Amino acid sequence: MRWHHVAAAFWTAGLVSLAAEPAAALQIAPPDTLTLDTLPVLGSRVSAEMPLRTRSVEVITRSDLDRLPARSVSDVLSWSTGVDLMPRSPAQADLSLRGSGFEQVLVLVDGVRMSDPQTGHFDLDLTLPLERVERIEILRGPASALYGSDAMGGVVNVVTRSEPAWTGRLEGGSFGTVSAAGQGSVPLPGDLRLHVSGERGSSEGHRDGTDWETRIADAGLRAPLAGGMLSGEMGWARRAFGADGFYADFPSFETTRTRTASLRWRSDPGARVRVEPRLSWRRHDDDFILVRDDPEVYRNRHASTQYGGEVVVRGQVNHRISLAGGAELFRHELASNSLGDRSESRRAVFGEAAAGSPGGAELTAGLRHDHHDRWGGFTSPSLAVAWEALEGVRLRTSAGRSFRGPSWTERHYEDPAHQAQPELRPERSRSLEVGIQVDRIQDLAFDLAAFHRRSRDLIDWARPAGSEQEVLWITRNVVRATTRGLELTGHWSPDARTRLELGGSLLSVAARGDEGFESKYALRPITDELRLGVTREFPELLVASARLTRARRVGESSHQRLDVRLELPVMSGAVFLDGRNLLDSDHLDVTGHPVAGRALYLGFRVGG
Repeated sequence: MRWHHVAAAFWTAGLVSLAAEPAAALQIAPPDTLTLDTLPVLGSRVSAEMPLRTRSVEVITRSDLDRLPARSVSDVLSWSTGVDLMPRSPAQADLSLRGSGFEQVLVLVDGVRMSDPQTGHFDLDLTLPLERVERIEILRGPASALYGSDAMGGVVNVVTRSEPAWTGRLEGGSFGTVSAAGQGSVPLPGDLRLHVSGERGSSEGHRDGTDWETRIADAGLRAPLAGGMLSGEMGWARRAFGADGFYADFPSFETTRTRTASLRWRSDPGARVRVEPRLSWRRHDDDFILVRDDPEVYRNRHASTQYGGEVVVRGQVNHRISLAGGAELFRHELASNSLGDRSESRRAVFGEAAAGSPGGAELTAGLRHDHHDRWGGFTSPSLAVAWEALEGVRLRTSAGRSFRGPSWTERHYEDPAHQAQPELRPERSRSLEVGIQVDRIQDLAFDLAAFHRRSRDLIDWARPAGSEQEVLWITRNVVRATTRGLELTGHWSPDARTRLELGGSLLSVAARGDEGFESKYALRPITDELRLGVTREFPELLVASARLTRARRVGESSHQRLDVRLELPVMSGAVFLDGRNLLDSDHLDVTGHPVAGRALYLGFRVGG
């Protein structure tokens, strides 16, 4: 049987089953039916729930993660509306939100900054497997007033699991791919709890020069202390991968190592005034060989380190007004044979106020001032307002000002295909968003948002249009760029066993000062996209999930992608079959080469 017959049969079965009367079945919970941490980690320093009402926030829960045909955080993000994931291989991917550049998105793990000061190419080099993840929070839109630089397009925060259950996964399939992962925790004397996780995987790659191998390990320790909770985390990851054509037309190879550590204390969540100090450290090593079989031709070795701390104080004035404030100080260092040895510091103070209550009008206002050794000071204000006009119908609007200083790579990198410019100016932007949310009216919920972002001195790699390959890509500031967009997300559960999802976006980018140049990254967003998803539970038999995407990038034709997961419960786990790119789309990835073709993966998951 041919693959397109398999896909057609699956969709037919799914559509026919919608008419069936629901029997004794598992309930499919909507993703916004959840309780976030008592203390917030994304979208607000004050409230855990208010960002879901005042901003464009998506929360991917643990149950969602189990049903997606995905093995990494990167895979999961590729199915989110407004997210443009640009993978080179399963070992590395660039991340964009709402048409931003990959340098304009901030990545956090439990609120700790993971974005790399050398280059945004390494932002998703995380040190935890997908099994360790409790949920993924995506804030679309500016967030410099909360998190400072890099948050022009939005923020992704990965929240780790805390429950003691043990889980594991083993899978293999196309392109010689095999992987295994597991996580769990054990109690220790003195009310301590140790949580550990790990993953190892490898593949021959979908074309010559795209083989990869990954190793990941993570450990965390939690203990009650002084009426609060003390948490420490350490992580390590190594990724080695063929990088043929990744950054230029050479048969390259790259090895990265990431090490992280953090320590934080949270006071009693029920206290009127709550304090959270945090220390964190991250080191990233990159060894890039331009010609894999002849390392002496050209080789880059970089080691970037960022370390520092922050303290946040939160309190409630009364049942309607909450306040938060704090400060942070971080140091960035780089040792590189091509970029030089460099160091810079940044510091910031911030405050936020929230007023109102669910069911009425709610408002959050934030203000942050950052100071950087190289760029000086920058003040970022933000304001968000929501109003429940009717029961289950909420109107919202938000505005903010953001900035980003150029990375060390954008200022100092040189190789046979690239030439950075040291005197780049920081990017600055102003954004406005309006939206409407409808929450579960007759099992239907949707969110519609329109946004406008005006950027000044946008940083881009570019070269004269129509250039031959030997012409260098150079960094430069685009005078002005305006991004406008429209996003729609929604879900509907016609019965207890079925869930349908819809996501779509339209985007336009206009730039002044771009005449005669072609953009490598910043001005090549996905301009229109449609996502359809269906999950169907067949009681005591299997769970079937499918995700179909149709998208088009600037300067390219539209493409389609269909991924499917079939999951059969077995004992305390499940056997799953993933079909990826079942339509065998051959559109180009960010390197200009065809994406991985049709693939099958068979695996077993144990635990919940």
